[in-house]
Amino acid sequence: MQPIHARYPFFDAAREAVGELGASVPELAESGDPAVERGRERVERALTEGTTAPAEPGRWSDEAELLSYPVARVLVSLLSEEKAVAKYATAEAATAAARFAEDVTGDDDGLRSTTDASVSLPRILEEFDLADAVREERLAGAARNRASGATDRDWYRVGVEQYLLLTGDWGEEWRLVNRELADGEVRIQRGELYGADGEGLLVEAVRRRVSEGLPFDLGDDRRGALEDALDEPLSALRDLLGERVAVREIDAVLPALFPDCIDELRQRAREEELDDTESFALLSFLAAIGLDADEAAAFCADTTVDERQARYAVERLGENRGAQYPPPSCETLSAYGICTNQNGHRERADHPLVLYRERLRETDPSERVDWRERELAQS
Repeated sequence: MQPIHARYPFFDAAREAVGELGASVPELAESGDPAVERGRERVERALTEGTTAPAEPGRWSDEAELLSYPVARVLVSLLSEEKAVAKYATAEAATAAARFAEDVTGDDDGLRSTTDASVSLPRILEEFDLADAVREERLAGAARNRASGATDRDWYRVGVEQYLLLTGDWGEEWRLVNRELADGEVRIQRGELYGADGEGLLVEAVRRRVSEGLPFDLGDDRRGALEDALDEPLSALRDLLGERVAVREIDAVLPALFPDCIDELRQRAREEELDDTESFALLSFLAAIGLDADEAAAFCADTTVDERQARYAVERLGENRGAQYPPPSCETLSAYGICTNQNGHRERADHPLVLYRERLRETDPSERVDWRERELAQS
């Protein structure tokens, strides 16, 4: 196997490398192979943080990293949760998109890779049968722009058929009527190709490949054997999913009633940047209590949370994306140092949404003034 297989385990060559290693998932579990723990982490981070990148870079060997991918696919299949599959595939795609953007360098042609673990744009396009459908638009000064770091000025042309197949029903800005179309090609920017900041053609190609075949149709006998072999990591993931609470009944935004740990995050975001876990905790809470992308962006306008990040996260976390998960429990947030049982709030409830629902129930409906109503009244 090669380092690139560990970095991009969904590539066809990586699948072949797994086969050459000849290790089945039950055998990995029985031997206590590190790939099993990494596979559990892969799924857990996908469900809670929207990424499958390791929490501690450099901790896992290339072999463990590669083999963790089939382990993760088995685990997410055993969870028997359609939304877990959706979130897992989305997280794998988001992680890959960030790596694609890192790998394609800013040299003369912008296409060469720098290490044996990285890839070039032609290699990526070939992987997804897009080599004949995507081409770079050569503009005067493009090399100078790259040298100065202005890669947002790079443009690409995409065959209209492949463009439509990948963008689907993404929204108004992706409709052909709002795009420059000439000679059967659609003009897009670099970020829209890689998708590192959200939706993009390559990130969608990865998401579809990862989703393919999931969840596995295991059959009762094989399922039982796999559940026994993976009992420990599977139990941990089921406990994580067990933290979920019904959120569809909550559609009220009253900041004064926010759980103490969430309110502290919100206040701190006004003064300093939050890390990825903290941002996820805050934005997943906002999505769970009913804010849509526009409202979340407005709510975070006076914080350091980037507007695009707020919109993208809430869109991905919302029910309309089919992958709704509420914020992590206070116990989980405590492990990340976010929840320190501020003001003893965990004595009442150990989940932010449970506590918020209780506070809402204790408040006279006639005295509630939803943040959204107040904002509309002031605008």
